[in-house]
Amino acid sequence: MEEKNEGGKDCCDSDAKDFDDTLILIGEFGKYQKLIYVLLLTVSVLASMVNAAVVFIEDTPSFRCKLPGLPNDTFEIQGKWHQAMVDVSFMNATDEECTVFQNISHQRNVSQNVTEPEKCDAWVFDNTDVAYSYPMQLNLVCDDSTKLTNAYIFNVLGYLIGGPLFGVLSDVVGRKMSLLLGLSISGLAGIAWAVSPTYEWSVGMRFMLGFGMSNLYNLASTFALEMVGPSKRMAAGTGLAIIYAGGGAITTGIAYFLRDWRYLQIAVATPFLLLTCVMLWFLHESPRWLLTKGRHSEAELILRRTARINKTTLPQGLVEKVEINEPPTSSARALLRAPRLMVKMLLLFINWLVLDMTYYGINLHAGNMAGNLYLNFFLLSIVELPAYALCFTIDRFGRKKIYILCMVVGGLACLSSLLVQLYSNNDLESTNYIKITLSTVGKFGVAAGYNIIYIWGIEIFPTVTRNFSLGLASVCASLGSMLSPVIVREIQVEGIGEDTLPLVIFGAAAIFASVSTIPLPETANRDLPETVEDANSFKYRRPRSSSNQSGGQARVHPIVLEDTAL
Repeated sequence: MEEKNEGGKDCCDSDAKDFDDTLILIGEFGKYQKLIYVLLLTVSVLASMVNAAVVFIEDTPSFRCKLPGLPNDTFEIQGKWHQAMVDVSFMNATDEECTVFQNISHQRNVSQNVTEPEKCDAWVFDNTDVAYSYPMQLNLVCDDSTKLTNAYIFNVLGYLIGGPLFGVLSDVVGRKMSLLLGLSISGLAGIAWAVSPTYEWSVGMRFMLGFGMSNLYNLASTFALEMVGPSKRMAAGTGLAIIYAGGGAITTGIAYFLRDWRYLQIAVATPFLLLTCVMLWFLHESPRWLLTKGRHSEAELILRRTARINKTTLPQGLVEKVEINEPPTSSARALLRAPRLMVKMLLLFINWLVLDMTYYGINLHAGNMAGNLYLNFFLLSIVELPAYALCFTIDRFGRKKIYILCMVVGGLACLSSLLVQLYSNNDLESTNYIKITLSTVGKFGVAAGYNIIYIWGIEIFPTVTRNFSLGLASVCASLGSMLSPVIVREIQVEGIGEDTLPLVIFGAAAIFASVSTIPLPETANRDLPETVEDANSFKYRRPRSSSNQSGGQARVHPIVLEDTAL
């Protein structure tokens, strides 16, 4: 070990002024980083659970108007007498979900004076899959059905406003404080939503929930990728994505047993507050961010603690030689003077919008598909695991090639559902299985693309504006999320079923987004850009290997590259 450290000192102490050199020296992903990484994985899984729970919370099961004069009416037929009452109450009614004949006799042989059905103000729901959902509690059906979409949009508005604010906040006050603030707001607002007495109150709490969660995954991703070495970033980013997929599967199990939406929401919101208390004591600030602020002494304390737990050595005075001096206060203005970087960011933002629209849209679409809601969503969740496993190839084959491949495959699968709709017998059960399969393949491609775009974007954005840039990306992603419930619930085209049209739109968007990434640079096995100038020209070094297999000294490869792309 001593020989290795001395070699590292000779290598890095004299000429290493890049933060990645320091990470390679003290351990790219040692024991200390792994401990912190577990906390960040918890952030990822909790964020996933809240987003996944919405699918079950907002599910609107089959329903019809409540029979006038029958207080104990249920959607399930209670007997022949009940079926007879239903038949009379909805005779000749074209829309039994929203209209019913009022003040009529339920005897078949009695002449009825009422000729037109009237709108009803009470409903009964099918409790087979969900015992008590959010729209069931507030009767968000018929004329009020758009309120359900509006409530979702208000939740996304929280993301839209919170994204850039938390992005700026994390660049100004640090990653740790921003993360703790987001977790605490999310936990409190999530619990408050579950006990909301009115629709208006619930919308306000959903807004605050979105505000608190707006940058949690971005912050966890940034924190993770900033604390590990260049050769471990792909694994660290993919690990966060894999655990995110696991959160969806976990939520499916919880929702299966907690079929009252209020209990489900409390179950997924309370852990946020517990994690806040844990991270308050055990999470440190990002050393890379501290160095951008010129706080070398604080960064050195954290790095020395990291080296001690990793059983490595940090040479005296090395941290003082790491230079990341661009003033953060000029970061936004510096972007305006970097046109090539702005074009790259614009293309990334387009893809973020499409990915959010498609990813969450396919999730919401699980309720439109035939079959069991829990099984459908479970399949859509676990398919993300092989999708993220595929991302382990992006260091070898590059971010761009794998991203385009995944998006095209997912897009074509979704578009193929239109062919099934047009050229197969839609009454057959096998046709429904084919549509579910195509939807799952579409989710596979989009999920893989979602993971890659996070890693790719973080590697293109410079350190001094990374979280600000991710905040802007979050804004674009939120716009995509706003579109997803509209596409799934509101848009209708005659001749195309509600289980097909959303997939067609998502598929076309995915293919368009994949084509737009062609001008972007490849970032595999490159150092993170520290300054705006680095990111604008994409002219920075390829990272070094940390050590050879025999435990020899680290080798530095000062290879300067200039990408011909944007």
